[in-house]
Amino acid sequence: MLVAHSEPADIAPDCEIRLGVASWDDGSNTARSVKYTWFRRDGKAARGGEFPVEALPQALDFAIRNGYVRLADARGHMDQERGSG
Repeated sequence: MLVAHSEPADIAPDCEIRLGVASWDDGSNTARSVKYTWFRRDGKAARGGEFPVEALPQALDFAIRNGYVRLADARGHMDQERGSG
């Protein structure tokens, strides 16, 4: 992944959420991915955890329908980012 944006993960401050060009991109820099990044003991980002950005809506819907997450949880995070939570 070629990282374009990153922020600390709320659930684990020593991990990051990253957005950028996917590792499977064909060189056109158009395949986008998101990655939950954790770090090895040597400080380097671990491999894996990468996910196509375009699949996020379906993944979130799937997790909601199966009781793994509530939409209110995501909204609470967005409200905190805007400074109203």
